[in-house]
Amino acid sequence: MNILFFGSSEISVPFLEEINRSRHKISSVVTTNDKHAGRGRKVTPNVVKTRALELGEGLIQVEKFDEGFYSKFKKLNFDTALVVSFGKIIPAKMFELKPAGWLNVHPSLLPKYRGPTPVMSTLLNGDETGGVSIIEVVPEVDAGPIYAQVSFTVEASDNRDSMERKSVVFGKSLLMAVLDLIEDDLLKPYPQDESGVVYCSKIKKEDLKVNWENTAREIVNKIRAFSSKPGAYCLWRGIRIKLLKAQILPGDEKSMYINGIKSGGRDGLVAKADKKTGILIKCSKNDLIRIEKLQPQGKKEMSSVDFINGYRLKTGENFE
Repeated sequence: MNILFFGSSEISVPFLEEINRSRHKISSVVTTNDKHAGRGRKVTPNVVKTRALELGEGLIQVEKFDEGFYSKFKKLNFDTALVVSFGKIIPAKMFELKPAGWLNVHPSLLPKYRGPTPVMSTLLNGDETGGVSIIEVVPEVDAGPIYAQVSFTVEASDNRDSMERKSVVFGKSLLMAVLDLIEDDLLKPYPQDESGVVYCSKIKKEDLKVNWENTAREIVNKIRAFSSKPGAYCLWRGIRIKLLKAQILPGDEKSMYINGIKSGGRDGLVAKADKKTGILIKCSKNDLIRIEKLQPQGKKEMSSVDFINGYRLKTGENFE
């Protein structure tokens, strides 16, 4: 099968590589324009462009879907277009210009979590099951019929990074099976169940700040969902602290520390900070969270013990 590949992120690359070594052929890779990056604001290609050139694949970069792009697009020859973490919505005009097969790899069990943040939403909501869907692309976002899905367990230790890795591993195998079956005319899609639709939205800057008045579960899920980037954060002594890993303190262990907190102690209180225990923070309902990894602004990530040693965090202080 001759495939036109759309992608622009690190997640796109493994799928590009998998197709490159398969029985299928990539006609061209469509990705976004080079952008200014780093302190020097140097113009830098994205990872998809870099890898596509290394693999010897044809490349088309797009900033806007204008007439200049459409004129190039109409000349392309492909059987199927595949969209994997492209970052732009495909205009309906594209389907009219090339009524080929259009597929998308989406990291959720659709119709749950249509939209731009399915992995983070899975973690924010504390779901115990995640997955990947291969769907047909239609004008309405993530609403196309489903070719195949695969599910996997979301472990308590999973965060955004590990969930994205799982989505890639499971998604690659699923995609190749789907492409083979479509080429052999052995697979047709089925419609999504509209009664089960759940939407997710873009994450805003204000969503990243931890509210210590939330439940322990909500706070830990937020840390999991945004780790390692963009990162959930709090403030301490005016310093922005990115929280990378945390866990809820079990009830039997919590009782050892919670009685020492004065009645009415505010949420965000450092209930304990020492090398043996680590950093324990009070949140709503007198629950405690143990912070295991964190990253002060402008510094490298570190363990709670290294933070205590380097910044002299003391019991009784507050995280804001």
